[in-house]
Amino acid sequence: MFQQNPPAPKAMPDAELNAKIAELQLQPNGLVAAMTLIEEQSKLRQEDALELSKWKLEAQMNAATEPAPVDSFSFQDPAAPIAPPQPIAQTPTVDIFASVEPVVPEPIISQTFEDAPEVFSEPVSSPERIEDIVAALNSSYAEVATEPEVKQAPISQVDSIDDVSTSFSSKVEAEPVSAPIPVQLFEDKQVEDQQSENQVDADGEKSGPTRTALALSWSWLAIASSPLALVVAALIKDAGASLAQSVVLLAAVLVATSFMAAVGSMASVRASSSLTIVSRAAFGVWGNSLPATLMLFAKLFWAAAFVYFAARIVSPLIFNQPWFGDIAEQLIFPAEFTASLFVLIPMIVIASIVSAFGGQGILRLQQVTAVVSVIGTGTFVYFVASTYSVQDLATGEAISTPGLIDLGLFAIALLGFAVLSFSGDFARKLPAQTPGSKVFFLSFVSTFFLPLITGALGLLWLFMAEDTISVSFSAEVLATVAASAPVWVFVIFVVGVGLSILHLITASLYSLSGNLIGIARIPGWVAALVVSVLVIAGVLVPSYFVAASTLHETVLELVLLAGVVAAAWAGIFVSDALARSRGYHEVSLTREYGFYGKFNVVNVLGFLLAVALGFGYLNGGPQLSSWTGYLGDFTPEIFDLAGARIGIAMAFGLAALLPVVLGIPRIRKQERNLAELDQRRQELKEFLDATA
Repeated sequence: MFQQNPPAPKAMPDAELNAKIAELQLQPNGLVAAMTLIEEQSKLRQEDALELSKWKLEAQMNAATEPAPVDSFSFQDPAAPIAPPQPIAQTPTVDIFASVEPVVPEPIISQTFEDAPEVFSEPVSSPERIEDIVAALNSSYAEVATEPEVKQAPISQVDSIDDVSTSFSSKVEAEPVSAPIPVQLFEDKQVEDQQSENQVDADGEKSGPTRTALALSWSWLAIASSPLALVVAALIKDAGASLAQSVVLLAAVLVATSFMAAVGSMASVRASSSLTIVSRAAFGVWGNSLPATLMLFAKLFWAAAFVYFAARIVSPLIFNQPWFGDIAEQLIFPAEFTASLFVLIPMIVIASIVSAFGGQGILRLQQVTAVVSVIGTGTFVYFVASTYSVQDLATGEAISTPGLIDLGLFAIALLGFAVLSFSGDFARKLPAQTPGSKVFFLSFVSTFFLPLITGALGLLWLFMAEDTISVSFSAEVLATVAASAPVWVFVIFVVGVGLSILHLITASLYSLSGNLIGIARIPGWVAALVVSVLVIAGVLVPSYFVAASTLHETVLELVLLAGVVAAAWAGIFVSDALARSRGYHEVSLTREYGFYGKFNVVNVLGFLLAVALGFGYLNGGPQLSSWTGYLGDFTPEIFDLAGARIGIAMAFGLAALLPVVLGIPRIRKQERNLAELDQRRQELKEFLDATA
């Protein structure tokens, strides 16, 4: 029987769909869920459009046929007189393949459908000849029959919701009433931009200060104004380098670190995702699993190393307090371990809470840290300039070139790769249309000049006050400043150091949570809790069972081992990102059938070879890295020429060559497909605008 009312839509209305997408965005893993929902709703709207098309054709068929049965083999002569139009009564559904009664042109459907939705309430157009109606209806059934073939089309043809809508709109251009997806969901890529906004945050933050390019400077300023550059300068000084060597080496380390941070920020803006997700373009969606997992362990170690060094810096302040002795006597732990507990637990709890709140909370911490750290840096500059004279400067004796290379590679392994690993966690919040050159410039400037000033002044201070500083600055930072500077300088310096350390730990936990979510797809608060527990356990357990001197050597060896893995990953990622001239396709980064595929065999195997090469030419310590250097046994003279840690540079160099030598054709093909996709999107937008 012919249904008097149009078929009820199966898809959600626009308001309900937008509300559901906004609800999914509040969830940590909302990207995949939101994309799946839109794909399902797009298919349902296609089915609704087909059902409506068939219902209209059946209504025209019902209006065009005579109610009285006649001989099925008799047809009206086209030259016969035309009978006047008659009202249409309700009749059973006519078989579309059976012969029908003579055509009565321009009949009028007398019955209205009061219960029909507004979108279907437009009048039915005048029917055509019966043969044309039957052909159109058969075409509709043919579309339904071939629908599975459209779903299984190659990825270059149907790659996203936009493409599904494009392929469907070419078939149902005569039915513009029910578009597959509303125009407002296509314009400005609102859906994709919001879904890939932030997988870690559970707060569903809206557009605000984090969505301006200048806000990126706060992220880097908080890191750049930290005492890390001062500590690196002290490490170089303690190694015996001269003043000229120290300044040149510090500048080289900061240039490499700033360059990698700028590339990571630019790539994250192009994809609106963290580096864990963006690196799938280089390794493949499945192929990225091994590099991402190894980088997860490396980032976990870096976070634990930051916490460990924070405990070494801050715990002497608590250990030397009068009230601490009474508390330590009541506990069963050693006094130094108890002092570490007083530092680590509150700091990690605060950092985990701030990182769980997400972007806005971290932005406020960055702003406060940047302001206080800049004030502390200015105070330090004033103290050095007013207390010491250039005449007191001791230039020192130069060390050998291999030793200088070892110092630089160790500093990059400790600082450079760690900064790269969470460089995209804040830049990805910027609008996707932000120019990459602007992001690169802001990131490079923010991470280079201020640390260079701080580190250079620190070197001048250490070389000018060499006779008055009796302890190693890199081991006793606060004690050295307390013994050399006035109280007001010391207080400002302590506050700046404390906030900087808190920000570094918070940024590390935030980045770790995003990395874990990209691998395991767990809620954001669960990821933050897991990484916080792992970091605390990774610091407290070795600190309790291992002697301080042995633990310090172990941490330094782990820095080198993690540096080899990070160098191999960074080489492929940086080279692949620089080879691309346009943004990433966000949907393909989360779909194994996307433009980037499941595996990039060349880059995955190249990553493993680079790691093996790096370990082979890493002359590590006697504990955890005693097994490395197996390739150096065949060419031992290389360690005399380039240093014992040249394996880190070799791993980065080999990995960086692969995307350039073997990956350019693949990248250019992906970019051509993306250009075709943009063209189809524009055609769809023009079609929807024309039919709106």
